[in-house]
Amino acid sequence: MSDKKNALLRRDNMWFVLLFKRQLLRPFLWVIALFMALSVMAVHFVTAPSANNKRVLLYSENSGESAYSYGSKLIDSLITASDKEDTIFEFELADTYEELIEAVTSGSAECGFVLTDDFDEKIALCDTDELIEYVASNYTTKGEVAKETVFSEFFEIYGRILIDSKRAEIYGSDDEELRDFLLAEYDRLLLGDEVFNADYQTVEGVRATSDEKKMQPVRGLVMILITMALLLNGSEKFYGTASTVSRALSFKERTRFEILLYIAGVIVPAAVGFVLVRILDPSIGFFADIFLFVIFSFIAVMWTYLFGKLVNNGISYMAWISTLLIAQLVICPVWQDVSDYVPSLKIVSYLFPAGAYLRIIELLF
Repeated sequence: MSDKKNALLRRDNMWFVLLFKRQLLRPFLWVIALFMALSVMAVHFVTAPSANNKRVLLYSENSGESAYSYGSKLIDSLITASDKEDTIFEFELADTYEELIEAVTSGSAECGFVLTDDFDEKIALCDTDELIEYVASNYTTKGEVAKETVFSEFFEIYGRILIDSKRAEIYGSDDEELRDFLLAEYDRLLLGDEVFNADYQTVEGVRATSDEKKMQPVRGLVMILITMALLLNGSEKFYGTASTVSRALSFKERTRFEILLYIAGVIVPAAVGFVLVRILDPSIGFFADIFLFVIFSFIAVMWTYLFGKLVNNGISYMAWISTLLIAQLVICPVWQDVSDYVPSLKIVSYLFPAGAYLRIIELLF
């Protein structure tokens, strides 16, 4: 009996070696690996801002301005509003212009505002032309709202300047008492509800979540692409030499052969994916990371094998691949967790290897 098991083991080893060598000689395998590397790096370096991202950067080109300058007042006013939670945005001061651009490009900041080096000179002359540069990516979802917030703070300051410098032209008098009266009225209107009569009401039944979820676009995309590589590799059971061999085997032998076919096809994509994950998102310890990656790569192998058994037709199988790609990108929490809006989809995401992988990471780390 042991001799028979040893013979089966030797045959399985021979199948695996031959299948793996065959995979290494296929240009398609290396095309998939290259596509995985390029697409994951593109996602990492050009990332859309998170749906929960409220970070807005500020920078003044006039680094030598005093604390009493108009530019400093505007920046301090916005940062103070953030500290007091008078605005939904988290305004921060960037050290350099390049830091602001990089943060907006990478998606770590929703947008940014740059005060020109002649900001104070222009505003003192009531010249509002090209005072503030607005920096945002094409993916911003709250940039226009942040712009309104910045401009409202700006016009509060600008309104006082107009009262101080233009009252003689407007009212025909340069009296200090008139100035004090106008400024007091200006502050009263800004702080009160006389102009904008706000009626605040509490709406029941709307659940707001305060916890900020950290999305895993690199890890999610890597696992999705590994699954897609397995699905494409699994098409060999319908076409080519592997299908001829598979049909000539008994059920048990065919099962082992097809699983070995998937394992041989996942090694290179999984190796490339793990290297990408460790370089671009080393947020998990190395040994825990490699353990989870190996486990879920094997789960992806078995998932693909079972899916191939459900769809036992080559044409239908190939048609399903694009559908599964779109489904995983939407349902799995890669860029955004749709289960926040449709809770039932959280359970559905566990049905995909990438979804289960990301959910487990979310729970453990």
